[in-house]
Amino acid sequence: MPKKAMSKKVYIAIFLLVLLVGIAVAAIVYTTQTSSSPVVPGVNVGDTFTYKLTGISVLGSADAVTPSYLSDYNNTDYYKVTITGINGSVVSFDTVWQFTNGTAVQNSEWVDLSTGADNGDFWAIYAPNLNVNNLLRPKGFDTLIVNSTDTQTYTSSTRTRNFWSIDNIFVDINDPTGNTMREDYMYVYFDKQTGMLTTLTNVQQYNNPGLELIITWQLTNSTVWGV
Repeated sequence: MPKKAMSKKVYIAIFLLVLLVGIAVAAIVYTTQTSSSPVVPGVNVGDTFTYKLTGISVLGSADAVTPSYLSDYNNTDYYKVTITGINGSVVSFDTVWQFTNGTAVQNSEWVDLSTGADNGDFWAIYAPNLNVNNLLRPKGFDTLIVNSTDTQTYTSSTRTRNFWSIDNIFVDINDPTGNTMREDYMYVYFDKQTGMLTTLTNVQQYNNPGLELIITWQLTNSTVWGV
């Protein structure tokens, strides 16, 4: 066999080998992110999680006004989530938004950890034991993934937590010029073992008028571990 022909076949073989390795790696990543295994919630009936809510506004221009709803966050005594039921990947829970004036808003809600579908205001419960690059909602459509993992030290323990973030730009359809916009940042930490929210920060930046809103949720108490 001529040397030139042999060399050409070697190159083709190497190319095919690299291609197959690439396909195999891609398949592994895809399988990791879109696991067909059923989601088993990491929370249990009776678990409670209590949060402190805050809202901050930074007025960037003379005509900027703090939205009235922001006072609800700063007049919050606590926001409590109590797990009431588990049905497959669906977690049911009651919420109590208790205000400092003694009034409260109570709701019964649910969220599907597999798809992300929900029926209420609180949605930040995830499948347990997710790893970096795993989809937050294995059968959802938003394709959001776990960005990183670290540890959080509490009063009596150190727990592993996951983190994800997203940045979106929204244009005001009432402005025909398309120059009125809101940039929305979401930063979320959740406990890896239970999938339960520990910290959420939502930053909303408006350009017309200039305004920045910062809303935070911080876990302050839980029956699952000492916070």
